[in-house]
Amino acid sequence: MPSHDSHRRARRTHFPRLPLVCLLWMFSVGAPLWAQQSLPAPILSSPQTSSVPGWQSGKSNWNGSSYETLPPPPAVTPTSPSPTLAQPELPARWNENFGLSEAPVHASVIEELPLEDAVGVPSEIELTDPSGVSAGEDADREPESFSDLPIGAALAEAADLEEPPLEEEIVQWYEIPWRWISKGWTSHAELGLNGSSGNAVTSAIQTGLEMNRKTDIYTLGIDFNYRQASNQKRNTENNARLNIDYDRLLGKSKWTSFGKIGFEYDKFKAFDLRLNMNAGFGYYWLRNDKVNLITRTGLGASREFGAPMDEWTPEAVLGLSYDHQLSERQKVIGKLDYFPSLRKAGDFRVVTDLAWETLIDTAENLSLRLSVTDRYDSTPQGALPNDVYYAALLLYKF
Repeated sequence: MPSHDSHRRARRTHFPRLPLVCLLWMFSVGAPLWAQQSLPAPILSSPQTSSVPGWQSGKSNWNGSSYETLPPPPAVTPTSPSPTLAQPELPARWNENFGLSEAPVHASVIEELPLEDAVGVPSEIELTDPSGVSAGEDADREPESFSDLPIGAALAEAADLEEPPLEEEIVQWYEIPWRWISKGWTSHAELGLNGSSGNAVTSAIQTGLEMNRKTDIYTLGIDFNYRQASNQKRNTENNARLNIDYDRLLGKSKWTSFGKIGFEYDKFKAFDLRLNMNAGFGYYWLRNDKVNLITRTGLGASREFGAPMDEWTPEAVLGLSYDHQLSERQKVIGKLDYFPSLRKAGDFRVVTDLAWETLIDTAENLSLRLSVTDRYDSTPQGALPNDVYYAALLLYKF
């Protein structure tokens, strides 16, 4: 019993020593050759490595007696960094040109000329323009005309070219008056109708045309109207009037010189046609785009053709004209002309016009005018001295 236990104890004591000894021997001597060949070590690319194992190139590594051995790995020192893959040595120009070959650069025209720097142009380079003036000659001199500049010379050359026939504007002689009238004018045509039937059959019509041209130098106004009325098919009214007023500013002052011509026709008066011509001076109290107020004084003469006293009568003129644009849609107009006779005291004529306009249609430029006209003559020669006309008119402005 004791011998058996002692033998078991001895075997338990000596048996573990064999593996321990083997492990120590392997760490001290190294792995056996067969173990080294079974686990191929990684190959480090190096410029000095010239032999490649056969098994890596697809060939058997058995040489008849033994397997080929791999070269030992390079020794690694404790201070050196971990082994990395060796970088191939690149040419010096690789980094400069990013691996691209240098392309030949063609010399430009400007490089063939001597330049002082990248911005400035030296005096050796002479710049000329189409007009033939060099840039070096009198650089500070002001050009005599626009054509002396390069752009001016180019435009001048283009201006000399013939324009296509379709772009040429041909104006006939009979178009000149209408072109002058249609530009710079504010004009309107007017029309008014009224009538009745039954016990009294009446009808009346009034039409007219008013044109005004206003510039920085002068003001020109033309006013024409015609009235015709009938009662029981008998003509009771038939008259027309035309006035032309011209005012020209005297310099930059508010004084003006004016000329005035008036024609009046009335079938039911003692004359067939009355003509008056006057001239004088006026003064603008107000003159702008909204309000105009002017007073006039002057001399002239009038004549009533077909009247019992068919002769020229000298007379003076005192006038007042006022117009005010109250808003975009409303406007008031007032005129007063007083003609006293210079031959006989107490003889005179007065013409008064009052009107109010309102815009009713912006798209069609239609307005409504309510007007009153009073014509007074102290020498009616058998007719009534006073005639009053009132009307509601539809205006078309153009």
